[in-house]
Amino acid sequence: MSVRAVLHRAWIWGPVAGYLGLIYYLSSRPNAGWARDYPDKVLHALEYMALALLLARGLNDGILKPMPARRLLLAWALCVAYALSDEIHQSFVPNRSSDWRDVAADAVGASAGLAAVATATRLLRRREAT
Repeated sequence: MSVRAVLHRAWIWGPVAGYLGLIYYLSSRPNAGWARDYPDKVLHALEYMALALLLARGLNDGILKPMPARRLLLAWALCVAYALSDEIHQSFVPNRSSDWRDVAADAVGASAGLAAVATATRLLRRREAT
C-alpha cells in the first residue's frame, strides 16, 4: 500500500476513530457538568448525527460521491450498535446509568444526519446533471 493510500485512509477513517474515542471518553466520565444545561435527548441526537455523517463519509470513501442506500443503512446500523454498546458501557460507570431511550434518541439523530446526506447528494447529482 502506498503512502498516499495510507494517508487517504487516515483522512477518511481518522475522524471516525477519534469521534468514537471521544464518545467513549465522555461516557466514562461520571459527571458531564457542562451538558446539564441542555436537553439530554437533544445532545444524544446531535452526537449520533455527527457520528452518522462521519461513518457515511468513511464507508463511501468521501462525502461528495453518490451514496447508495445500502451504505446509508450500514452507517445507521453501526451507529445504533455503537449506541447500544455505549449504554452498556455507561452501566458500569459510577453515577451513570443506561437508558434505552438514549439509544432511541441516538438512532433518531443518526437517521436525521443520514437523511441530510441522502438529500444533499441527491441535490448535488441534480445540479451536476443540469
